[in-house]
Amino acid sequence: MALSLAHSDPTQTVDLQSPQAVLQAIDGILRRRYGPDYGFPVLEQAVADLTRAFRGDYPGLLRCDTHYHDLRHALDAGLAMARLIDGHCQSVAVDDAERLDAEHALLGLLLTLYHDIGLLRRPDEADLEGASLTPIHERRGVHFMETYLRQTPLAHRAKQSELIMITRLDYKMRPEWQGPNRTIARLMGAADLMSQLSDRCYLEKCRDFLFIEFSAIGLTGPGNPYPDQQTLLRKTPAFYTGLLRRRLHDEYDDSDRYMAAHFGGECPYTTAIERNFGYLQGLLDSEDFGQLRRTPQRVIDATC
Repeated sequence: MALSLAHSDPTQTVDLQSPQAVLQAIDGILRRRYGPDYGFPVLEQAVADLTRAFRGDYPGLLRCDTHYHDLRHALDAGLAMARLIDGHCQSVAVDDAERLDAEHALLGLLLTLYHDIGLLRRPDEADLEGASLTPIHERRGVHFMETYLRQTPLAHRAKQSELIMITRLDYKMRPEWQGPNRTIARLMGAADLMSQLSDRCYLEKCRDFLFIEFSAIGLTGPGNPYPDQQTLLRKTPAFYTGLLRRRLHDEYDDSDRYMAAHFGGECPYTTAIERNFGYLQGLLDSEDFGQLRRTPQRVIDATC
């Protein structure tokens, strides 16, 4: 059966609704780069635990109730991170201090897969909306991963969970993050943004899903930054060309360039992002929001 474009990554080869398909794709990249002993059992267990967490089967966490930040986004970001790691390794010298060895690559992947885990509620938070935790979810994710990593062969890297904080859009790169830590932070931040912006249903997800999450933190309705869905879409191009592009350049050191290195030339992520924003500009020029006809789907329940 052909892979649905709506469910695939920008290369149209990986089903982002399938944790197993994403695991296989990441494993293939890491095996080619680092050999078979990079730590597959840790990655396999991490993807399985992530899948359990989003559907509500992981101890201490409730089922995911956020719309935009679902399991698919976590898997999408993880796959993008693997590709960026490979592209970075191709682009820097073998003895470069910021080059990632297998252990740091595995660490970076786990942190990326779990970078939004802080949006999942705990049992004593059942009365909350997960999206209401947005302002503090990165810090919650750090705490979760410190505990999680201590149960794995990466226990000695648990404190490096702090790197998740770089995915917060107002967080600055810390000067003490040097060498592999700096690389992980830059690539993780780039993977988070690139995976979102290249999603085939990105525009519809902004309209239908992100708007709902913004509502939980008081950003929508009369007198607020996004009074309606159309305003959110109108502000999206400036958000990308302004804040996000600066973020990629200043904090992430233009790490999106490593995606092109991974693919050996033309970057399917860049192509998908440009297509999304070109389409958005066209509908904004025409004021015909009815051109957004796709129906995005959340991915919460999955098995691995």
